[in-house]
Amino acid sequence: MAERHFTPAEVNQVIPELERIIKYLRSLEGEIQEKEWRLKQSKVEAHRQGDAVAEDTFLRDEAEIDFLRILVQGQFERVRELGGEVKGGFLIDFPGQIGGKDVLLCWKPGETDMRWYHGLYEGMMGRKPIPEELLSADQRPMEDE
Repeated sequence: MAERHFTPAEVNQVIPELERIIKYLRSLEGEIQEKEWRLKQSKVEAHRQGDAVAEDTFLRDEAEIDFLRILVQGQFERVRELGGEVKGGFLIDFPGQIGGKDVLLCWKPGETDMRWYHGLYEGMMGRKPIPEELLSADQRPMEDE
């Protein structure tokens, strides 16, 4: 598996940055979808009107979309630099160990701290709570008094 295994506390330290990255990724994806829709509409309209379209007619729009996709890939790379891997739905997995077994610590946007994991091949549907003894003291739920 991975050379480095993260603890829940280590992942907690990067959650604020992960939230910023996910927010930016969502805005980029929205912009890409909007530009792709407008480009498609422009092509349909040009075809409908029977306009002669030069090869480079839509080049600028296509280049803008390509650039936005490069920005998305840059954000995925930043998550990898932090030790995580972006999955569908912007879930982010970090390699970890629980009970001596390799697992993936699983975080999703909106979660304030790392509390879930799953096996290497289980995915989101196999998420289980991280055992309490592995959570840092400041991460454990408050005891009723």
